[in-house]
Amino acid sequence: MTDYVLHTWDLARALGGDETLPDQLAVSCWSALEPLAPFIRQTGVFGEGPSGTVEDDAPLQFRLLDLSGGRP
Repeated sequence: MTDYVLHTWDLARALGGDETLPDQLAVSCWSALEPLAPFIRQTGVFGEGPSGTVEDDAPLQFRLLDLSGGRP
């Protein structure tokens, strides 16, 4: 599911659509990916991985996207 949610954001960005992810989906995806944060960059699965520039108190969608290599 996480892959689909992240690609939904990718498509919305590419098409100029609404990039807002539903809160429940963002929470679910974050719960799945956040424990992997220390390893995500090493896997290469999410591009460059987290940028390290998004604050811990940023909206969850921004933290999720950054963690997964997206740059909102």
